[in-house]
Amino acid sequence: MIPAQHPYKAIYTQEVDGRVAFSSKPVIAWDDEGRALVVDERSGRLVPANNGRTFTGLSEGEHPVVAAIPGGGWGARYKNEDDTFTVDPLVAWTVRSDGTLTPFDTDDTGVCADPNAMGNFDGLVAPGAETRTAQQSSSA
Repeated sequence: MIPAQHPYKAIYTQEVDGRVAFSSKPVIAWDDEGRALVVDERSGRLVPANNGRTFTGLSEGEHPVVAAIPGGGWGARYKNEDDTFTVDPLVAWTVRSDGTLTPFDTDDTGVCADPNAMGNFDGLVAPGAETRTAQQSSSA
């Protein structure tokens, strides 16, 4: 058995209310024949991912989040419909096992999300950058 060092996930389908729904499980290891192994929760053992009829294949997965650190004064800038901008403070950065950082901000209902997923996301703003920009504009 070879431990999975790069994240892959096994993809499964099932029918729910007449629709096809997808689910996935992380690949934990590879057996000596190169088959992906996933956890079988019922037996508490590793089993080949393709053990069931609903297995559709493997897909590259994401590295797991291993830490979260405060936003540190960074902000997410969004473009409004009237061509003005709004800057929301980041609440945190998530850190994945490969070292990738992902910014997170929150909306007015408390839902946290990656600002990159928003259609009107315009970029990240470094701590103090808004103040510097305002000062430069007023001194010109």
